[in-house]
Amino acid sequence: MTEQTNNISNNKRIAKNTLYLYFRMLLTMGVSLYTSRVVLATLGVDDYGIYNVVGGVIVMFGFLNSSMSGATSRFLTTNIDPAF
Repeated sequence: MTEQTNNISNNKRIAKNTLYLYFRMLLTMGVSLYTSRVVLATLGVDDYGIYNVVGGVIVMFGFLNSSMSGATSRFLTTNIDPAF
């Protein structure tokens, strides 16, 4: 009986988390659509393109920074001298 009760509890938790995630996704999508409309209206077409290019470059450098940081940390961790 406790296993069946535990499964029902887990299923309810999964359903509730799924609904929360869908709500969060819809809210995020609505906010991003609205802000892109406002930014486009404020900057204009040409400056909006430049804004997207600059944003893409910043995201690329952030990804490179985090991946290089992780690789360096892994390298230093594996090469620690055990005699020290």
